[in-house]
Amino acid sequence: MKNKLAGILICVMMLVTILPITALATTISSEPQTTAGGLLDRTTVRGFVLFKRTSDGGKTAHFFAIRLHYSTISVSGERSSGIIRMEPIEIPSAINGYLGHLYVFGSFRGWFNP
Repeated sequence: MKNKLAGILICVMMLVTILPITALATTISSEPQTTAGGLLDRTTVRGFVLFKRTSDGGKTAHFFAIRLHYSTISVSGERSSGIIRMEPIEIPSAINGYLGHLYVFGSFRGWFNP
């Protein structure tokens, strides 16, 4: 009985870890990042992320945002803010702040298009 319970527990643990990884392992297209603002616009991001990887020679960072808050302020005073949940995101790697494997906090130049 203990072996059967241990086998079921191992099977459930494997399903819990393997299914999200295979479901989120999508290819990232190499589309250029669109920016609506100029060089003086600033975007601040903070939140929890997974699966961080870089592309374009380290210029952009791709990750899966679990919960990401963003706020963009332009020179003209236009503001855009919101929360992104459970979506793949791409931001520049040249970020002033912390860009880790589980958490991101910082700001960068340009407009953030979720």
